[in-house]
Amino acid sequence: MLLVLVPGLAAGDDLVGEGEELVDEAVEGWQGDLPASPSPSEENWVDDSHAYATEQADALTQWMDDYFGDPNYELEAAESFLRLDFITDWDQDDGNNNQIRLRGKLQLPKVSRRLNLVFNDESGDEFDADPDARKLDDNVGLVYEVAEDKRSRFDLTMGLNWNRVRPGVRYRFQDTFAEFYSYRLTQRVQWENGEGFYATSQAELNRALGENSLLRWNNRAVYGEETRGAEWVSRLSLFERRRGGSKKYKTGINYFAGVNGFTDPRYIKNYRVGVLFRRQIYRKFLFLEVEPAYNYRKENEDDKRHFAWSIGLTLQVALERDLARKKNPGRHKDPADDNISGNGPASPEDAVSQRQPTADSPYPDLPL
Repeated sequence: MLLVLVPGLAAGDDLVGEGEELVDEAVEGWQGDLPASPSPSEENWVDDSHAYATEQADALTQWMDDYFGDPNYELEAAESFLRLDFITDWDQDDGNNNQIRLRGKLQLPKVSRRLNLVFNDESGDEFDADPDARKLDDNVGLVYEVAEDKRSRFDLTMGLNWNRVRPGVRYRFQDTFAEFYSYRLTQRVQWENGEGFYATSQAELNRALGENSLLRWNNRAVYGEETRGAEWVSRLSLFERRRGGSKKYKTGINYFAGVNGFTDPRYIKNYRVGVLFRRQIYRKFLFLEVEPAYNYRKENEDDKRHFAWSIGLTLQVALERDLARKKNPGRHKDPADDNISGNGPASPEDAVSQRQPTADSPYPDLPL
């Protein structure tokens, strides 16, 4: 059929030469479909501005998590790190308390690239609403990454502490919406000998307020066979980043208000407001924290509620390969001199899509 309809081509004739008229050899009553023309993109400057604002807000969230050492963020760090904390706490009710804490994770590439050794039972699902919410016992654990994509991650966990084991699973989902909002949902289920099964649920909502400030609402609930109903914590935090008299070292401030309690019996244990000042000192791997707070608490349901001051002082040594002093300073040079961990991805797009730990500031010109 093709030979009859297009005899010229069948016979191998040359194409129409220059100046010759094109002979209409279309078959009467039939016309082939025209190729679909590519539709113009519906995106415009409004969409580009929305995407840019969303990426900047997400990058600001990552910067705050990296600088303040958020466990949720550090658990999924791309490389090994350790935090050595020298802590001094004073509480109006409990007096002084001094301790040393080692936390962080080490990759075990010779065993598996997905396996990490974690210290201080670094579950990645803890945040402090009051001193009782902070676990300072010296635990060791293992975290095995089963699957991860742009928004979610699934892990197998194993906590170890002398005569206790805590196998469990952990699932995390995170995303952004609107222009300045992001959220993170984490669910963990564990079993512990002597305690049975218990589940930890955490929800985090972030809102970028500007180039250097972030508002975060964090909620957590723990429910298990041996818990007092649901043991819950809710905390609202305002994070700010500033430069002091020195452009080299940065200061972070966290204004917070928290409340925690139980559902069986139903009562609120503590209301707490305070501020956390965190600053790099002398070297980029040295951090000093001061955290004064005011509590309105009662230990048990029938106790009388009372006010109590507390203050915490922490000197932290960040043990990371990229925070060490290098003989070749230009190898990983940060043009904005705003890199805390030196671990940032190759491009801003990678920082948003992969959400790997980085302190590369999307806003290098911080206020002096």
